[in-house]
Amino acid sequence: MGDKDTSGKIVIQPADLRASAGIAKALSEELDKPVQAALTTSTTVSTQLTGWSISGGLGQLGTGWAKPLGDLRQRLVDTASNLNANAAAHEHHDQAIAGGWAVPKQGAK
Repeated sequence: MGDKDTSGKIVIQPADLRASAGIAKALSEELDKPVQAALTTSTTVSTQLTGWSISGGLGQLGTGWAKPLGDLRQRLVDTASNLNANAAAHEHHDQAIAGGWAVPKQGAK
């Protein structure tokens, strides 16, 4: 994503930022179903095993991991959004600079 040019300066490629955003978004989507399944299963099994010593631990597993895993998924979504916004900002900046160097059109004589 951050290639160096011949002068040693870092060059940001918007396409690379967007590719990274796509990966972050895909990870958040892939994480969602297994996490939800695990949390639902632990809660369901905990209820089914009421009276057994393991029941409370399974219930805590579901409730204890719900927030951190939800936060992780949200951070991936936010990262994807921020990378896309950064790519758009770089493109806008590049276009603004290129526009400043454009040769003005000569008026008709």
